[in-house]
Amino acid sequence: MPIQIVPNIRQDRVMGKRLLRDPHVHLPAEFHQPHELCFVLHDIMAKSLVAGEEGDFFRTSIEVPPEVEELFTEDVGAMFRWLEAEGRFDDRAAIVLTTVFPAVLSDMLHCIYEGLQSSRKAKLNITYMLLRKPLQESLFLLESIVLSRVDFTAKLATQPLTLRAANAGGHQAHTKRIQRVLEALDETHRFDASYLAQLRYVKCDDGFDGVCNHAMHLFTEHKDIATGPMNINFVFSGWEQKLSQWAFLYSRLPYVLAYMLRVVEHLTKDFAQTDPSYLDLVDRQVAAQSVLAWALIDPHYENELLQAHVDANYQWLVEHCVATCAREPSLEDLARIARNGALPGESWLAVKWRHWRFDWRARLNRWEAERRTRRRKER
Repeated sequence: MPIQIVPNIRQDRVMGKRLLRDPHVHLPAEFHQPHELCFVLHDIMAKSLVAGEEGDFFRTSIEVPPEVEELFTEDVGAMFRWLEAEGRFDDRAAIVLTTVFPAVLSDMLHCIYEGLQSSRKAKLNITYMLLRKPLQESLFLLESIVLSRVDFTAKLATQPLTLRAANAGGHQAHTKRIQRVLEALDETHRFDASYLAQLRYVKCDDGFDGVCNHAMHLFTEHKDIATGPMNINFVFSGWEQKLSQWAFLYSRLPYVLAYMLRVVEHLTKDFAQTDPSYLDLVDRQVAAQSVLAWALIDPHYENELLQAHVDANYQWLVEHCVATCAREPSLEDLARIARNGALPGESWLAVKWRHWRFDWRARLNRWEAERRTRRRKER
């Protein structure tokens, strides 16, 4: 079980000070840590996207006869038709994904970023509007790629409407599909497929679909989210309603974003291998942030599945720290891990060196990408 977090932890010890000092922030203090966790998860995915683009990793090459290669440069459609006729479906999928994956990821992250920015300004109707697409549709598309790149490409080429989440069935169908994704990610111990499906697709009190529909539509008629008499969805929200909207958002969104991160990490492996020590750093920060954020959640919004997720994060963190530095993290260690990923007892110089090494690797990737680009132009 996670250690008990005392309620008087100074906020500037467990998160950046920028949020607290921003005069435009209307977000109550009890939601600052969960908000920071959401941004940490967003930023990790954004860094993967930026690194892929700067390092020129979203690119692939295939072997084709010389007479066909000239045709490909003139007609992209001819290239895909030739690959299909030759039965080279894996090559077709590889080419398509170099374009689709970064484009979908970028669009998804823009929605999440603007949604979080709107939340801190107390514009929660905008927040929930913006979250619906990435949680229901964009993530569904990435999950489809995880399950079968070849099948995804075939559907995109011939039956794109089958890639709409709305056409994938109800709660049970989504649960089975997400369970297969979790098995592919080896994350069944950390996430519950049925609960993820419920949060994203079921119109109920404990789900985003209902509240996102309320945010998007002035009136809703589905029996589970029907607009009541003398009411208009969201427009009459006072401060008490905003507090409950924030409480729901920050108790559930980190869970879904953490799952989204695992999906993105899995797909990123197809383009470039990430330094294992960087992945450990990311996992440490996310685990520590999730434990600290969970301690601030209103007990009314707690449940066993979310608690199990935090427990799994904390258990991994303890085992990782013991194996790496032979010491369990203390409360002070958790705050430091959340801030910069430092291991318990690790010197500030070692932490600086690690981050410098990651920055140097990123710069080297950019230089190598620029060199490859120059060579292609010279040809």
